[in-house]
Amino acid sequence: MLLNMPSLDDEAGTTMIELIVGLAMGMVVLVGLTMTIIVVMHGTARVDARVEATDNARTVVTAITEELHSACTSVQITPVRAGSNAETLIFWHAAPAEGNAVAPRPVKTKIVYSQGTLTQTDYAQVGGSSPNWTFEGEGGDTGPGKTRTLLTNVAPGSPEGKVFTYYRDENGAPIVLGPTLTAPTAEQTILVNVALTASPRSSPVADNGSTATVSDTATFLLTPPSFEPEASTPPCK
Repeated sequence: MLLNMPSLDDEAGTTMIELIVGLAMGMVVLVGLTMTIIVVMHGTARVDARVEATDNARTVVTAITEELHSACTSVQITPVRAGSNAETLIFWHAAPAEGNAVAPRPVKTKIVYSQGTLTQTDYAQVGGSSPNWTFEGEGGDTGPGKTRTLLTNVAPGSPEGKVFTYYRDENGAPIVLGPTLTAPTAEQTILVNVALTASPRSSPVADNGSTATVSDTATFLLTPPSFEPEASTPPCK
C-alpha cells in the first residue's frame, strides 16, 4: 500500500506576508489592551488620590471647626483676635476636654498657612483672669508654644483664594470682614469659614482630578441675630 507522500513542489502554507500581517494585527490588539489597562489604572489611582486628599482635608477642617465651636469660653468674650487674616487665624478656645466645663481653661491658638503647609501653634495660659488672660509669649513670658504641622500639599480653598474668611452680622445677614482684622472688627466676628484644597501626599497622580476642596463654617452666635437695623450682634452672646 502506497502512502500519500507530500510533494516537494507543494507551496501551500503561511507566507511571509501573511505572517507579518498577523503579527501587525496582534500588535494592534495588544496596544489597545495595554492602553485600556493604563487608562483604568490611571483612573483608579486618581480616585484613590482624591479619596486620600479628601480625607486629609476633611480631618483638618473638622478639627479646626471643633476648636472654633469651643471658642466661646465666656459670655461676650471675643474669641477671634486682631491680626487674623486670610492665611492666619488667631483665636481663644477651651483647652482639650474642657469644652463643657463651667469655666474652661483657655488656650490661644494660631493657625498659619504658608507655601503649601498648614501649621498650628498652641499657647497655654500662664496668668491673668477672664477676659484679661495672658498666654505663653505674652507679658514677658518667653514660652514658645507647641507647634505642629496640620497638613501639607494644601492650598487656599475659597474662590477668593482664602483659607480663612471672617463675617460680621448686618441685619441678620453675614458680611465679609477683612482683609486683616483689627481689634474693632475682631469684636464683630460672629462667623469663620475654613476652606482648604488638598492634594494627595503619596499618590503619583498629580492632575486636577486628584485634588479635593473641603470647607466648613463655625459660628459664635449663641442667640439668633437681631434684624433691628441699629441692633448689634456680638459673638458669644
